Amino acid sequence: MHYNIRMYPWYYAATSFLAWLPVFFLYFSSFLSLRDVLLLESIYYIAVVILEVPTGYFSDLVGRKKTLVLGAIFLCLACIFYFIGMNFFILVIGQILFALHMSFVSGTNTVFHFESLRALDMGEQYGDREAVVQKYGMLAGGTSALAGGAIAIIGLRWVYVVTFIVAMIALFVTLRFKEPKHDISEQKAMENIMNQLRSTVSFLRIRPLGWIFVFYMVIFAATHVPYEFYQPYLQILSDRQLLFGISVPVLSGIIYAGARYFGAFGAAYSMVWSRKLGLSNFLLLALLCINFVVFVMGITLSSVLIFIVLLRSLPWAAIKAPVNAIITPRIDAGQRATFHSMLSLACRLAFFLTLLLLSIVVPKDHLVDWQNLSRLLIICFIGGILLFVPLWLTAVKHFRTN
Repeated sequence: MHYNIRMYPWYYAATSFLAWLPVFFLYFSSFLSLRDVLLLESIYYIAVVILEVPTGYFSDLVGRKKTLVLGAIFLCLACIFYFIGMNFFILVIGQILFALHMSFVSGTNTVFHFESLRALDMGEQYGDREAVVQKYGMLAGGTSALAGGAIAIIGLRWVYVVTFIVAMIALFVTLRFKEPKHDISEQKAMENIMNQLRSTVSFLRIRPLGWIFVFYMVIFAATHVPYEFYQPYLQILSDRQLLFGISVPVLSGIIYAGARYFGAFGAAYSMVWSRKLGLSNFLLLALLCINFVVFVMGITLSSVLIFIVLLRSLPWAAIKAPVNAIITPRIDAGQRATFHSMLSLACRLAFFLTLLLLSIVVPKDHLVDWQNLSRLLIICFIGGILLFVPLWLTAVKHFRTN
C-alpha cells in the first residue's frame, strides 16, 4: 500500500497530462464545421454517460487496479486514433476510446486513493491528501498545455504523440499498483447492476449528498463552457488581427497552462478555504465565479479579457477535494466507485445535453464567428444563473446538519 500512496499523485499527474487540450478544438475545426465539432464533442460525452455506471460497477465487482489498468490502455489507444484522424469517423473512434478511459478511471481513482490510505489506517488524511493530488494534476495539466501549445506549431496532430508517451508511463505505474483490501463487512458486491444502482441511489437521501450531486452537475457543465469555447474565441481574435501576430496554438497553451497553475493554487488551499467559509458557501461562490467567466467571454471580444479564462480552473479545482472528502467516506465500499461513476455520468449527461442544444442553435455548416459564439456563451450564462438560484435557496436546508 505504501507504493500506492507514494505513486498515486504521480499517476494522477500522468493521466492529467493531456497535451491536446489547448488545441483540440483548433485541430477538429481545421477540417470540420462548427456543428460537426460540437457533435463530435457531444458523442464523447454521451459515450461516457453510457459507460460510466457499468465501469463503476466493474470496479466495485472486479477491483480498482484492473479498472485503472484498462483506463490507461484506452488512453493510449485514444491517442493513436486521434493522431491518425483527419476525418469525422476516425475521430469518433478516438472520442469513444477516450470516453472509455475517462469512465474507467473516474471515481475509481479517488476511491483507490481512499482505500489505499485506509488500509494503512490513514483514512483521516484523505481530504488533505486529495487536495495535494488535485494540485499535482493541475500542475501536470498546465505543463502539458505549454508543451502542447509549443508542439502544435510543428503540427496540431503531434500533441497526441506527446500525450501517448506520458500515458504509457501512467500504464506502467498502474501495473505495479497493489489492489487495496476491502473490509468484508462493508463489501456489498451486488448480484446484478440494477441492484447495485438501487443500492447506490439510496445514498442520495443522506444529507448533503443529494444537493451536492445536483450542484456538481451544474458546475461541471458551467466549467466546461469556457473550456470548450476559448479556443475559437482566440481564433476569432487572430482573424481580426487582435493577437499582434502571436500564434493561436502557443497562446492557447499559455492560457490553458496559466488556468491550470491557478487551479493548482486553488486545489492546494481548497480544504482551508472550505473550512473557513463553510462548504455550501464555498461551493456556491465557486459556481458564481464560473458564471462570471462565461458572462465576460460572451459580452466582450478583447485580447485583454482572454485572461479571464485563467479563473476557470481555480474554482473547479478548489471544490474537488472538499466534495470528495464529503462523499467518499459516506458511501459503503461496495458502492463507492459506482456512486462516483453515477455522479460523473450525470455531469457528462448534463454537458452532453448542453452541447446538443447548442449545436441545434448553430445553423448547419456555419463556421466559427463572433456572432454565433457570443450567442452561445450568453445562453450558457443565463442557464447557469437560472440553475444557481434554486441551489442557493436550498443550500441551508441540506447543510444544516453539518
